[in-house]
Amino acid sequence: MIYPTPLNPNYSQAKVIEGAVVDETSRIDPGCEISLETTLKMNVTLCQNVTIFGRVTLDPHVNVRENVTLVGPLHIGEGTYIAHDVVVGLLREDNDLADQETIIEHNCRIGVGAEIIGGVHIGRHVLIRAGSKVIGDIPPYGLASRNPTILERYACPKCGGILRVYRNYREIVDTRCENCGADDLRFSKRTYSSSRGRVLLPKDSFGETVSTRGDDYRWIDDKELC
Repeated sequence: MIYPTPLNPNYSQAKVIEGAVVDETSRIDPGCEISLETTLKMNVTLCQNVTIFGRVTLDPHVNVRENVTLVGPLHIGEGTYIAHDVVVGLLREDNDLADQETIIEHNCRIGVGAEIIGGVHIGRHVLIRAGSKVIGDIPPYGLASRNPTILERYACPKCGGILRVYRNYREIVDTRCENCGADDLRFSKRTYSSSRGRVLLPKDSFGETVSTRGDDYRWIDDKELC
């Protein structure tokens, strides 16, 4: 059975189907609906009116804001933040990925109103701009934007700043954040140079290149997540 916790006295105003596994440190706000196949690990936060369908696992410290819909099979990694009015796990038309688990790795930030098609793989420390529609996989440290999403650039995991190459090797590049100076990220030269600006497709593939000239490349939490 699931019981109210000291962290959330309004827990009883949520609908949690018997069989769901909810850690006692997690918080579920009023209006939430949680399926029996849901697993919420330590210190997960579900704000008002979050709906979870199917087999969904949220790792520790995941924060899901208001009016979000999560559709399984889905696994969301530790420390990921999902802004309000996001939908994850939308039904896709191609049958070969229809039942594939959607994976969002740790410490991602997903902007307001974004939509994520089911069966995609989103790497660690990914940033997704508000209003984006994700139809393909996003590599680690990628910043994705638009509908359908493109890989706009690679982003600093500490501040979201632009990563610039400061050292070249034969097959790899070292990057440094132009905002905070963090310089501990290394990419293959091919990955760093060939994927930016291209539409993100399933199975780690890319579509056409889209011009981003004139775009504001900054990541601002108050703009994307609030």
